[in-house]
Amino acid sequence: MSTRIAARLVSSLFMILVISSATLHAEEGRWAIVLHGGAGFVPKDLPADQVKEYKLALEKALSTGEKILSEGGTALDAVQQTITVMEDATCFNAGRGGVFNEAGYQQLDASIMDGSNLACGGVSAVEQVRNPITAARAVMDKTRHVLITGKDADAFAKSNGLEMVPRSYFFNEARWKELTRALEKSGRPVPPEPPYGRPKVSAKTSDFRDFGLSKGTVGCAALDKQGNLAAGTSTGGLTGKMVGRVGDSPIIGAGTYADNAGCAVSGTGIGEQYIRHSIGFQVNFRVRENKQSLKEAVDFCLSQVLNPGDGGLIAVDSQGNIVMQTSTATLTRGWSDWKGSRGVAIWDDPLED
Repeated sequence: MSTRIAARLVSSLFMILVISSATLHAEEGRWAIVLHGGAGFVPKDLPADQVKEYKLALEKALSTGEKILSEGGTALDAVQQTITVMEDATCFNAGRGGVFNEAGYQQLDASIMDGSNLACGGVSAVEQVRNPITAARAVMDKTRHVLITGKDADAFAKSNGLEMVPRSYFFNEARWKELTRALEKSGRPVPPEPPYGRPKVSAKTSDFRDFGLSKGTVGCAALDKQGNLAAGTSTGGLTGKMVGRVGDSPIIGAGTYADNAGCAVSGTGIGEQYIRHSIGFQVNFRVRENKQSLKEAVDFCLSQVLNPGDGGLIAVDSQGNIVMQTSTATLTRGWSDWKGSRGVAIWDDPLED
């Protein structure tokens, strides 16, 4: 047998094995989704109406993503739509619930990544696109770039037909009170009102006061039946942040990462820490190259790389394993998979009906 023929046979056999493996994975119908609504401190004596607000928002977001995945949709679509729901829920620090910067208005960040080909996109410091995660997806799908920022990102979103809103859409009274407290505590001047004026109608948001929720973000990681992973993150950043400050959420490798050969990750916490340590990429690298389990990789990054209290991580791998961990007191989260494991939680135990 000639060397060329032998090489062709080996190549053909390899392709058969790859196709068979992919088919087997698809036949298993394996899928999983995990989401977070921020790390921080939520006291257990939180009023019942606020717990209900959180639970309804988490349930709506989780149901949106799991429906897409259970019906054979893509991880990428599940991540985007799940985060869109959370951006529209004012109890989270993203989209309409986003916190104010020190000048008294919102600058929002988001990113998304496709684990099947490492395609990714992000926007930072946007002010008028209703759902920043949709703008991040458009950057990924419609440009050769990864990150677009500021007013140019808003203009890009508008030119691509995304829903735009006046900046006053993001105003809410509870977040304004958070800003006032933060600025007064640090001795900085408090703006009398936002640059766009104080709207007559405010988004309804419970006053969570100093529960640490303004440090959180929203995020999602998913595995679909085709064996593909995806992740995304969206945030309003830090209350009273400098104008133009950008955290880890729109930065691929910091707050978001997805790689079919490793895992899908979304972070929440002190963005500067996640950036300087490339936390999203580190978790993935440890799974892919160091052959650590997903739990081992997340454990190491939270306990050995980041400082106590820096934040939390959610992640899912190609086998459908889910990890949700934090070094803060609480991590608002939800999860679901093909085996029937499902729940939403703020504290150690799931929120029951």
